[in-house]
Amino acid sequence: MDKSRRNFVKFTGQSSALLTLYACGGVAAKPIFKSPPTTSMAANSDFWNGALIRDPNALFDLPYGFTYRVLKTSNELMSDGIPYGRRPDGMASFQLSNGDIALVINHEIDGKDYHLNPSTAYQTSRGIPRSGGTSTLILEPNGLNLRKSQRSLSGTVDNCAGGKTPWNTWISCEETDELNHGYAFEVDPESGSLMGYKRLTNMGRFRREAIAVDLNDSQGCVYQTEDDYKGLFYRFTPQSPGILDGSGQLHALVIPSVANTSNRSGEISVGDSFNVNWAPIDDPEAKYLKTRDQGKMLGASIFSGGEGIIFTNNKDNESVIFFTCKSGGLKGYGQMWAFEPKHSKITLFYESRSKNDFWQGDNINTTPWGDLIICEDNDSNACKLLGCTPNGHMYTLGKVSGNKSSEIAGICFSPDGTKMYLNIQDEGKTIVIDGDWNLIKKYRDSLDSSQVHY
Repeated sequence: MDKSRRNFVKFTGQSSALLTLYACGGVAAKPIFKSPPTTSMAANSDFWNGALIRDPNALFDLPYGFTYRVLKTSNELMSDGIPYGRRPDGMASFQLSNGDIALVINHEIDGKDYHLNPSTAYQTSRGIPRSGGTSTLILEPNGLNLRKSQRSLSGTVDNCAGGKTPWNTWISCEETDELNHGYAFEVDPESGSLMGYKRLTNMGRFRREAIAVDLNDSQGCVYQTEDDYKGLFYRFTPQSPGILDGSGQLHALVIPSVANTSNRSGEISVGDSFNVNWAPIDDPEAKYLKTRDQGKMLGASIFSGGEGIIFTNNKDNESVIFFTCKSGGLKGYGQMWAFEPKHSKITLFYESRSKNDFWQGDNINTTPWGDLIICEDNDSNACKLLGCTPNGHMYTLGKVSGNKSSEIAGICFSPDGTKMYLNIQDEGKTIVIDGDWNLIKKYRDSLDSSQVHY
């Protein structure tokens, strides 16, 4: 697992005071930081002033001194002769045994794909494979140059996000309730060809968005989000840690005092924490009743539009699971929640009251400099890539350029933390970003240099 995923800093000094600093910056109704301008250039190359430079190619605006290159575009032929899939979404990077770097990329698409081989596809429609799945891009050790590319999962539907495992595989998630779909699939980045599929049946069948494995849990629990406005938050406990295609128990999270966390009435404040318990899901394949409906019958709490999820450690080396809810909050602009497994407690970490600050966060990760990083998915024609500091300051690291109505997806870093990768989904482009990340760290340090006041 990338070191950056384990280093999200200073979650709290004492677990009982969870997010006392973070919570202060969450509610945009009491702003402590305005979104930076997006036109002026930095005064010098040693300090970034928060501005973005407009991309002359009208694809993606970045800070001064940062560059990107397109690794692959949808419909370009890959090394295996199959076109690179449309709508690239969730993604992770992997260090391969030979020193190369692999990117495993989801494709959030449906329909049929005549280029795919039915014999290696999960499912076909009238003999033609379904078009969802994953592609794998193999990069040279520098993380910049594409060596080869291939399809690595096919025949699935709407592969949205997923998650990287500690044993260096990718879990790809189908965001659908369609019959025979809605499963998680495990993909090995070391595999040199499309060999078939590994379905993780007992992890449940639902509109799964993403997963995160708790590295500190001896049972190897996997936490899962559901992208539905009446979705739930799930935990899968495998019978054998690390064996996700075997037996195990699926549960849904219950906040006894909160049936629906969408907070449309504003009854939950940023920083509020709740004790939780778990309701067992006895029919994880949803043969008779949708998974979320089973959970609701047992008191499971609704999370509105569950999206990206990430495991981190706090300074006491205790697990914290962050996840986004795209349509949660008083105004529906989005929330971030933080779950502490050791203390069976969940906290509203952030809630947006302003589209300018944060508008429907989706994929989430951590940065090498210790912040959260979030991709927006909204209809603004200018989705942003946001950083979030420990004091709750949001800052903009990049944005979709040229008035394009595309979401940003798949945010991740190279194993050594020097390159950043993301997808411009509707443009069908997977890009790598290079630059001096110390400039970003200096800027975010200046944001957190003063105490938050109200």
